[in-house]
Amino acid sequence: MSLQNSEGAKYQWEGDDIAIPQAVLNDNESTVSKSRDLKTQTDPDVQLTPHQFPEGGTKAWLCVLGAFCSQFCAFGWTNTCGVFQEYYIQNQLKDYSSTAVSWVTLLPTIIMFMGSLVVGRFFDSYGPRWILLVGTVLESVGIMLTSICNSYGPILVCQGIVAPLGTACVYNASMGSVTTYFKRRRSLALGIMSSGSSVGGVIFPILIRRLTVTVGFGWAMRAAGFLILALLIVANLTVTSHVKPRGHYVPLSPAVIVNQFRDSDFVLLGIAFCIIYLGFMLPFTYIVSYAAYKGVNGDTANYLVAFLNAASIFGRIIPAMIADKVGQYNMNSVFITIAGVIVLALWLPATTQATNIVFAVLYGFFSGTFVALIPACVAQISDIHDIGMRVGLMFFLVALPCMIGVPIGGVIIGNAMDEGRWMGMMIFAGVFMILGGIIHWIARVKLVGWSLRAVC
Repeated sequence: MSLQNSEGAKYQWEGDDIAIPQAVLNDNESTVSKSRDLKTQTDPDVQLTPHQFPEGGTKAWLCVLGAFCSQFCAFGWTNTCGVFQEYYIQNQLKDYSSTAVSWVTLLPTIIMFMGSLVVGRFFDSYGPRWILLVGTVLESVGIMLTSICNSYGPILVCQGIVAPLGTACVYNASMGSVTTYFKRRRSLALGIMSSGSSVGGVIFPILIRRLTVTVGFGWAMRAAGFLILALLIVANLTVTSHVKPRGHYVPLSPAVIVNQFRDSDFVLLGIAFCIIYLGFMLPFTYIVSYAAYKGVNGDTANYLVAFLNAASIFGRIIPAMIADKVGQYNMNSVFITIAGVIVLALWLPATTQATNIVFAVLYGFFSGTFVALIPACVAQISDIHDIGMRVGLMFFLVALPCMIGVPIGGVIIGNAMDEGRWMGMMIFAGVFMILGGIIHWIARVKLVGWSLRAVC
């Protein structure tokens, strides 16, 4: 990396030393002294990498804006799974079990996560431009095609496979781009970006519910598709990367992947995330169905997903601001543990409309922090030039527990007519989230020790 003083003299990093032109050594001793001081300055980005993080500026915040739109369309759409789970059971797929229907709403999360590994590698190689364009086409087309589907197979393909391939592209291209602009304020930037998924999670359930009643399910899906297309056009125009891509594809060989698992910090963090995700998606998937089982009014039950995601907006931004001061690991491990406790303490005894709403709001707030800080925690232990692949690999890992966690919940619930079965599913979710939170804290201790004052 080249640095330049006010008089135009250039200094070049060479490993751990600074090479200074001889002319400058002769002309200005004070300049030499100052340049050597650069070696011990407190900015970790200058010491650890040749890449400089702008921490702001027009391009950086436009990237955050575009990433917000991307998350609105990616995770925001995926977070509406509870609404579709209940709707399909009562309408097109009423002859199928809740476990079979859950694959329609679960596959988007699995594919978005599993696709992250490949998409992340393409991001490191080529940047976000073409990835965003492909994602825009796949997601909007997949949702539009769902509007004309009336049977299990086509719905599963269009809503469960095609559209999620698009969300995988959209999600990872935008998330990876934001991390290249921020280091010191990364949690805040990612929190703002991630709040887009919560806003989408508020708007989409209401949009689908209202339009399904007034103009029918087909036009409700088309309206959602057009909204997603418009927002992703904004994302295509604003999302850029501050890191110059390699310009050629580096094959994602098994050796490259295996090498990541030699990093014990990465492995321990991955174990924590995988255990958490065994239970994490169950409230999103079954909150509407459980409220309906308890006799909650149909409109209110469907709006529980909106309540959950509305609270998640604040959970993704406010704690993220604090995380930049106290540490991403610290904030994440505490908040996801609290989310698990909320499942056991509030969802388990929730029998009325009011208690279900309170649970939705509190779970949305605390779980939202966890989602927002996942990439920040991974980035904290990763080289910025491999950030796409590393975050992608982490999401690929959590796809497996997502794949088995929700179906296990469906098996526990069974025909959804027994109180004990619902309680068993909730205990399963809460216990695994708390256990994952504890392992997350152990990962933090491994990095900085037991001191509660350590920022990590």
